[in-house]
Amino acid sequence: MENASILIVDDEKITAFYLKDILAAANYDVQIAQNGEDALEKLSRKRFNLVITDLVMPGIDGFALVRRIKQLQPSIPVFILTAHGSYDVARKAQTIGADDYLLKPVNPDQLHAALARTLEKSHKGTGGFAKLGESAYASQHIIGASESMGEIFRLIEKARNSRGHVLIRGESGTGKELVARAIYSNESTLAPGPNGFVIVNCCAISEGLIESELFGHARGAFSGAVSDREGLFEVAEGGTIFLDEIGDIPLRSQTKLLRILQEGEFRRVGENKVRHVNVRVIAATNRNLEEAITAGHFREDLYYRLNVIPIQLPTLRARITDIPLLVRHFLNKHQKRSAIKIILADDALEALMRYPFPGNIRELENIVQRAISFAIGPQITKSEIENYLRSVAETPGQPIVVALDMQTYPSLKGHLGKIERDFLVARLQASDWSVSDAAKGMEITRTALHNKMKKLGIRSKELKAAVSARKQAEEPGGS
Repeated sequence: MENASILIVDDEKITAFYLKDILAAANYDVQIAQNGEDALEKLSRKRFNLVITDLVMPGIDGFALVRRIKQLQPSIPVFILTAHGSYDVARKAQTIGADDYLLKPVNPDQLHAALARTLEKSHKGTGGFAKLGESAYASQHIIGASESMGEIFRLIEKARNSRGHVLIRGESGTGKELVARAIYSNESTLAPGPNGFVIVNCCAISEGLIESELFGHARGAFSGAVSDREGLFEVAEGGTIFLDEIGDIPLRSQTKLLRILQEGEFRRVGENKVRHVNVRVIAATNRNLEEAITAGHFREDLYYRLNVIPIQLPTLRARITDIPLLVRHFLNKHQKRSAIKIILADDALEALMRYPFPGNIRELENIVQRAISFAIGPQITKSEIENYLRSVAETPGQPIVVALDMQTYPSLKGHLGKIERDFLVARLQASDWSVSDAAKGMEITRTALHNKMKKLGIRSKELKAAVSARKQAEEPGGS
């Protein structure tokens, strides 16, 4: 990318002018800043395409300068320049948002290759993702500057201008509904349907009611059907329906869903009349659908009908360089009414970036919100963050131990059923048999937990009574 403007920040004039000569010979527009303060002043007056900064400088050092740049202009790529190359330096550079690091003395060929790679990505919109993530998708609360999120942004753009069905996959808490909303957004060149965006949480609807909810029913179709009722597909006519947790739809209902996707037609429950709809389907799941197909729980033909535009969302631990952007977003979101502006200490941010986040972005937001609520000063400290992370990691009570009984449960299905049952019972016990609390802890709905308990033969009242009786027997003087 010729004529790109590059700012070199180094208090050693020999190194700074050496780099300037190399880059100027390659037709780059180069300026030099003698220290961090000088660099910030130049950045306030001119938009640069890339910054190369030394690590060890008086005043604002390289790491602190990177943090300031990423706070002020997050889309600008930044290279760290250091004479001390090590994994720790590279790791820290990555955690604070640096895009690359170069070793002194700088090899001109390596420098040109790194610049060309980074600037080309930025020019095409595949490297400057922070700008895209904070401008085009901030209204949908999708924040990201990592390469993996850049790929997601590109897929969203493609999906928004298509009527093809979309299948969004990813772990719980990765933002599947946000992506679905972004795909539907009114910024699309396609006119949205007159009935807009209809959301269906498939795991929150019992198996006996799912077809009535999706496809509607005729009067007298079943007990309680006192009048005709249109289903959610009819409500979404001309628009988009979002089927969240599509993997939980029962096989019988999958057949009807397939018919709608293939022919755009269906019948209400208890009715012979064929009806037609024009609806775009966006589906999402955290399940492994390939395994579900192999186990006979999900139709392969339905999978292919849904998977026209596949989007696989990355986990937060796979995009740790996005954590500073997300933290800043959540700080702004949850302290709008606060009289004191609360910030996160640099070492507290680094502690977050070392945490694996099994709950992904949802867990990060919870941590930030909790830290704001319990902050004892204007700055959230490393110890406050670590105390919370430690409390999450420490499970109260005895650990759940799964015994593998090969004789009683010889099949894989049997083993998985036992593991799931033992887990649910342990969760219910830990919640003092409150179904609502247990469901909240497992991040599923109360209805979904009730369905699982019924399927696995868990009767909360009987089990609670048995546990109570056992505890009484164990107490001194118990029978």
